[in-house]
Amino acid sequence: MYQKTENKLKLIIQLLEEDQNNWSQFFIKALDAFEKGDYTRCAQIILSGSGGMGSLNDLVLGQTKDAAGNFQWKPDYQETNNKFQELLNNLYAFAHGINRAANKALKQGRA
Repeated sequence: MYQKTENKLKLIIQLLEEDQNNWSQFFIKALDAFEKGDYTRCAQIILSGSGGMGSLNDLVLGQTKDAAGNFQWKPDYQETNNKFQELLNNLYAFAHGINRAANKALKQGRA
């Protein structure tokens, strides 16, 4: 599970960097925590990007402008967004799982 999660973090960073999106820095921080074995911090970082206006949930990749400054879509933008959503959903699932395990451990420690 952990190797797959690390790969997903690297893939989402690559996807965001290719789109020249600043959210890549957000996932670089999550990857750094992950590589240090701080899975709880990694989960916190990932989950902190959801909810509210301008969050990861609102992000649409593949937007650009033509030479005249008019909006246009990049080629394969739909595929890019589908891939982004799949990676994001998987990372949210990882983060929620880590939080559940941490909460369960806390409750057992109090019993």
